[in-house]
Amino acid sequence: METSLLIQYVIIAVLLIAAFYYIFKIFRKKFSLRRKGSESNNCDSDCGCS
Repeated sequence: METSLLIQYVIIAVLLIAAFYYIFKIFRKKFSLRRKGSESNNCDSDCGCS
């Protein structure tokens, strides 16, 4: 009985860690794209390359 409860807790913990990692990956990707876009826009206006 205790073993099955422990297995359920382990499965739930793994699912939660995977969900948080997936959400973290999405947020990191979105914020890094914004930074790259703002840096390239600043470079164009400063350099006058466009």
